[in-house]
Amino acid sequence: MKTHSLEEIIETLHLAEEACIRYEKKYDMLSEQFYELYSQGLLDDDGLNFDFVDWAGSYKTVQECQQQYSKRVKQLTPAEKIAHLKTHAMVA
Repeated sequence: MKTHSLEEIIETLHLAEEACIRYEKKYDMLSEQFYELYSQGLLDDDGLNFDFVDWAGSYKTVQECQQQYSKRVKQLTPAEKIAHLKTHAMVA
């Protein structure tokens, strides 16, 4: 299994969050509530609503990225976290 960089994890997380936000606005429901219904098989869409499949996948990706990010950040020392921030900081 490939280890992703923090930058890759964050980029994937943001893309998935953007997709979730689009669906939340379209269907007037937060992703967490949607996913609960979806994962219980309570949405009677007969597999025809591709939005639901994409939304569920995006929500799952958000969860996985958050877990990966938390795991990776916990492995860093405070000094490494600061160095990471400084590496990406813009010098004025």
